[in-house]
Amino acid sequence: MAMGEPRIERIDARRARIAGRLGFHEAAAVAARWREFATGGDDVELDISGLQQVDSATLAVLLDWTARLRRAGARLHLAGAPAGLVALAHLSDTEALLGL
Repeated sequence: MAMGEPRIERIDARRARIAGRLGFHEAAAVAARWREFATGGDDVELDISGLQQVDSATLAVLLDWTARLRRAGARLHLAGAPAGLVALAHLSDTEALLGL
């Protein structure tokens, strides 16, 4: 993990959390890290309450992870979404895609 990237931590087989910064500067490097919490076709709950910064790049990464997990036969459930992310999802009409 490069300096400045968010920390992804597995809680158990179906739960993980992410904390730190996930904005424009971190998005490209973090996008492929969905495998760190994907579990072979099982649904995953990702606690995002520890994100310190959210912007449209955060939203793009979460949408990408949601799509990748769906293609793998699983669903991504977000927990603890920061108010700023909920607002961005509402403005971009992606709330349903993210389950917010």
